[in-house]
Amino acid sequence: MRSTVGLGDETLQRFIVTIEGANWEDVDDIELPQLPGEGETIETKYGTCLVIRSEALPDSGQHAGKIVCRTP
Repeated sequence: MRSTVGLGDETLQRFIVTIEGANWEDVDDIELPQLPGEGETIETKYGTCLVIRSEALPDSGQHAGKIVCRTP
């Protein structure tokens, strides 16, 4: 069952996020209202990052999709 968190009228979905830096990479979970598109920014534990790829995972169970982003 996919994990969602209610926030008033907005429901958050859980995504797997890969954050890429200059010489490093980290993987984490993030909760957002929807899957961001390429070129959008998201807030991560490393600050604001640019989304370079995103894909929905409709049948993955607990995650609604995968996001790859990079630090500025």
